[in-house]
Amino acid sequence: MKKIVKASIATTAGVVLLLGGAGTFATWNSSATAEGASIVSGNLVVEASQEAGTWTANGSAIDIADYAIVPGDVLTYTKTMSVGAEGDSLSATLALTDSSIAPADPTKQADIALASYLTDSAVLTASGAGITGSGPTFTVTPAGDVVSQDVTVTVTIAFPYGDVVGGNNDAMNGAVTLDELTVSLTQNTK
Repeated sequence: MKKIVKASIATTAGVVLLLGGAGTFATWNSSATAEGASIVSGNLVVEASQEAGTWTANGSAIDIADYAIVPGDVLTYTKTMSVGAEGDSLSATLALTDSSIAPADPTKQADIALASYLTDSAVLTASGAGITGSGPTFTVTPAGDVVSQDVTVTVTIAFPYGDVVGGNNDAMNGAVTLDELTVSLTQNTK
């Protein structure tokens, strides 16, 4: 019986030694490196040119700082801007921001009324390579390999005459700021 016990102990010890090294069993594996490439992100930017924009009132050139607008006037501002649109599937919307025409004094009722009339009538137009649409917003798409392109932006602001319910007397002696006409460029969602 001692032989059986000794054999059993020896067998058990051998199994324990084999199981203790179970983590050392080799498994097959393999790897390979696929040929890759680097990518770069695109670009979207709108910048004003160094040249000053031009103002007209009813078709005649004016100095906007010295002009007193009256009902029936149509002011037009024209400026060349540089639009950078780079990306294989990029499209963006060019628009006039809501804060472009602001009351000079936001607590003065006449300023608020004048800003409201002018904001409601403001229309942005844009033309140039990669510009499509008829407003009030325009779609900008990259023009081939051109990264930056000139776009002519025109803002037309009309002070309504005679067709305003209750008249527009509430805007007499009002003042607005037009020195912050801002064009935004926002990527379209897919």
